[in-house]
Amino acid sequence: MNLSIVVLTWNDWKSTIDCLQSIINNNYNNYDVILVDNNSNSKHLNFIKKWHNKEISCNSKFVTPNNQRFKKIIEIKKNQIIKQTDKGKKNIFLIKNKKNYGLTKGLNIGYKFSIINKYKYLLRVDNDIFLEKNCIQRLVKSLHNKKIAAISPKILHGYLTKTVWWSEFYMTWFYLKFQGTVNAKKKRIFNNKNMIKIKQVDAIAGACSAYNVKTLAKTNLGDEDFFYGPEDIELSYRLRKIGRLFVNQKAIAFHKVATSSSITGIKNRTFQSTFGFLKLIEKIGTKSDKLIGYLYFILRLFYYKFTKQKEYYDGYAFALKKFFLKKK
Repeated sequence: MNLSIVVLTWNDWKSTIDCLQSIINNNYNNYDVILVDNNSNSKHLNFIKKWHNKEISCNSKFVTPNNQRFKKIIEIKKNQIIKQTDKGKKNIFLIKNKKNYGLTKGLNIGYKFSIINKYKYLLRVDNDIFLEKNCIQRLVKSLHNKKIAAISPKILHGYLTKTVWWSEFYMTWFYLKFQGTVNAKKKRIFNNKNMIKIKQVDAIAGACSAYNVKTLAKTNLGDEDFFYGPEDIELSYRLRKIGRLFVNQKAIAFHKVATSSSITGIKNRTFQSTFGFLKLIEKIGTKSDKLIGYLYFILRLFYYKFTKQKEYYDGYAFALKKFFLKKK
């Protein structure tokens, strides 16, 4: 197969099924789907199985990988096919993790599978993303240019289809501007009018992004210090040392905004996001970034406290304690 499509799922079967269905409905045929399950509950997996419309024996169809067993996972391609779709007999493989490894490590398992099995291109699609029918074809066509290391589509707000959720990474960054590094200025919502270009950007949108597999392999994959959060910006920082990053605004995906918050809870998401941004500053920030950035995060703690936003405050305070005091 020419393309592997890595989808990570955890206890959100409705969005996952919508995501998988949108992949199958695309007009690109030369791919396999690698569905990585981060140890979801049985209810979640049962709904996924029901969507497959086929009985699946856990003993023979599920694989629990670890760092020592990736060569064995290659055998999935021979006898562990969970479902062949009706269109083009494309394969859907399921890898079931022993526990919830988080977004970055979970995705890395799918990335390693793709590298071992020598796919040419890889498309990461988060399970709360669904794709317009020409999206995959347009992204893969862009990757034929060897100078492109990674590319993202234009991502529209899933419930406001004329509103753009992400298109370019040089807009207003809501925490700070990294001087001399990513220069990532991020603004979420803006108008969709006249956004039909292929443009070079500072960072790709991790939620939906396509890579040359050999180029991705050179980065040593996602940094597992990030459970989730701004791991896409950190990976983009390393990818830019190898090749160029682009957005294809003619390729369109839709994002179900805030579904992850409803699954993980505001407190946990605030903790992971805050800790992730602090790690991002530590890893790629300049001295001034660290001075301004760390001070900003400390002062923001008082904002949450005095505005009595307890769920945000608790997660935020725990992130600062863990980062600065190295508390486990």
